[in-house]
Amino acid sequence: NHRWAVVLAEDNRSDIFLVRRALAQSGLDYELFVVEDVAGAKSLLNRIGHDVPCPDVLLMDLNLPKTDGTELIRMFRENPDCKSVPVIVVTSSDSPKDRARAAELGVNEYFRKPSDLAEFMRLGELVSALLQDRRH
Repeated sequence: NHRWAVVLAEDNRSDIFLVRRALAQSGLDYELFVVEDVAGAKSLLNRIGHDVPCPDVLLMDLNLPKTDGTELIRMFRENPDCKSVPVIVVTSSDSPKDRARAAELGVNEYFRKPSDLAEFMRLGELVSALLQDRRH
């Protein structure tokens, strides 16, 4: 049975908790690596291929301290091992500009953080479906 590696770039504690819950509820067997800023992401990227696997999916908040998520997406895309990793933007922003920027970077899904808990739990199904597609 395959254990999925999921990287979450998110600095909001309650959103990290909700993402963990959504993933757990989806029934996926996964390991979650959380990075809270660009420094954390760089340090994780440097470990890929050594003691950390290339993620199977990248969950990305666009609004992170000291950077916007697009810089992190670019960093992953520039890593030869990780350039095809699917990306799901998980953000509170519904701005057309952010959606356009995400599309430019070839983001697979744009998930707007809902205020409703049940809606937030749909993120787990989204991740699960994306990973099942990759397996086939």
